[in-house]
Amino acid sequence: MLRWLCTEGSGAGPRNLPAAGFRPGTWLMAMGVVMTYGFYKLGQGIREQNELAREKMWSRIHLIPLLQAEEDRDLVRRYLADQAREKELLGDNFKVLQL
Repeated sequence: MLRWLCTEGSGAGPRNLPAAGFRPGTWLMAMGVVMTYGFYKLGQGIREQNELAREKMWSRIHLIPLLQAEEDRDLVRRYLADQAREKELLGDNFKVLQL
């Protein structure tokens, strides 16, 4: 028979040693605590991202009147420049057909 299976001649019986490491219940509890903390932090991060997105949206909403006024000023400037260019090219006597 193989040497490691033979217990008769060596005088050593089966070994009664405790299992190495923590018990499975301890590991399960530790992993549960770690996962709970991770999900808590994930929820906080998602909440923070939502708050930043909301703030970004409201800042853009409040900027719309300013941007609209700037665009209106640009359109007026272009219109007046176009009128001046037309007057320069066609002279003072030219009248546009108006219905």
